[in-house]
Amino acid sequence: MLPFSEYLRELLQKKKLTISALSRLSGVERTALSKTLTGQRVLPYDALDALAYHLHLTPSEERRFRAYYDAQFEKEGIRRSQEVVGRLFSDLAKLDFTTPAFEESRLLMNLAQYAGERSIFSGATNVQPLLRMALTEELTRPDARVELTVPPTDTFLNDELLRRYLDGRLTAEVSQIIAFDASGAAEDINLHNLECFCRVLPICLLSKRNYHPYYYYDNSIAARYTDPFPYFLATHGCVVCLSEDGGQAMLLRGADQVERYHRHFQSLLAQCYSLIQYTADPVEILASYDDHTDRNGFYMIMDQPCFGRFYDEAIIDRYLRRELPFYERLLMVARQRFNHLRSVGQFYTLFSRSGLERFAATGTLDDFPVAFVAPFPPDYRRQLMLALAERIRTGDIISRLLEPGVFPDYLSMTTSRESGVGFFTTEHFPLQDGFCSVQIREPNLCRAFHGWLTHLPSSAQAMDAEKTAAVLEELARTTGRKEM
Repeated sequence: MLPFSEYLRELLQKKKLTISALSRLSGVERTALSKTLTGQRVLPYDALDALAYHLHLTPSEERRFRAYYDAQFEKEGIRRSQEVVGRLFSDLAKLDFTTPAFEESRLLMNLAQYAGERSIFSGATNVQPLLRMALTEELTRPDARVELTVPPTDTFLNDELLRRYLDGRLTAEVSQIIAFDASGAAEDINLHNLECFCRVLPICLLSKRNYHPYYYYDNSIAARYTDPFPYFLATHGCVVCLSEDGGQAMLLRGADQVERYHRHFQSLLAQCYSLIQYTADPVEILASYDDHTDRNGFYMIMDQPCFGRFYDEAIIDRYLRRELPFYERLLMVARQRFNHLRSVGQFYTLFSRSGLERFAATGTLDDFPVAFVAPFPPDYRRQLMLALAERIRTGDIISRLLEPGVFPDYLSMTTSRESGVGFFTTEHFPLQDGFCSVQIREPNLCRAFHGWLTHLPSSAQAMDAEKTAAVLEELARTTGRKEM
């Protein structure tokens, strides 16, 4: 995000105003404006209205203007964490799921031929082929297993796993141990840990529940190790030990060496926490939505708006498909879930225009497959959209339309102040056999994602409340006309 002073300077140039002219029009002292533009002073809050008026700001410009002003009072770590999370979801929104145009050529030599008598490899051009060969040979085994202590900041291995999961060539169980930084105050967001998680979340989503990250806390993340090869990748056939910067590797191929590292990895796992939990069971997924809802707050972002505040028991009974083998379990969890949503004090639902238009046109819910919930008819769609618009205007619900690309259309996320964060693939997830939820409970990470979601309504990435309500009402007026 640009500092407030830079954005104010940008507006002055855009509106073709000098500092003196703006001072004369707004009544704000010229000296105060000059020092603000050089970052030496923060304007008093009551000057914003006059500046916004005399700069003739559009609603979107004014939202950005006020957001940049507020950002001056945020901790730098909070601002940076919002940028990291925003970049993660922007990248996920652009992720290309199309089938590769061609398969990677087969290896021209095996690991033994490539390594020869060597055990030490230096430079990326030697280390990266070694890692790729170790992975490729392991994947030919029916019992393929990969164990990693290599940090996610090693971009080569991280990208290699992501690419192989994306094109469907990696079905092995992969376990990775990540060292989280324990330094800093407990209430501060640790950017190292957040960046590590943001690197592994795409792998979690694409792995069809075959990737398992674990973590522990370490006070010496930034320290130089005396061990020249502190990290390793272990398979059934070899161990590749890596230097801290990934620029050097040591290859171990002895059966006793491989078994020793495997046992060592298992002993490390016993001391670690599971970073994420998966579930593919539809009843568990619905229950986990509720698990990530505070006692008095619900915070959700998805391509479609969440209308859960308006679902009563009669609606649940009417549209939930009775032929489901787990109908009774699902009904019980649904009643509990939506009873909770009707009563929470804070209700956030952030969504996109494309998702809203899809709901208006079809009546289907992205996070509840048609196999579970029957599509809503036009009259009920209109009722839900008008009810949401009304509650937005009264302030009972905080709901905003987001700019395109802010969040991927195949994912939903619920955050909580109290009980973790849940990521849920929806009907638009291209890898349907990977449909699942991914849940985290590490407090520092949860604080970062919750802070990002709750700052969105007042950011430049969201439409204001009045415009959001107006779009809902306009779609409600046109919904079902072609069907009538």
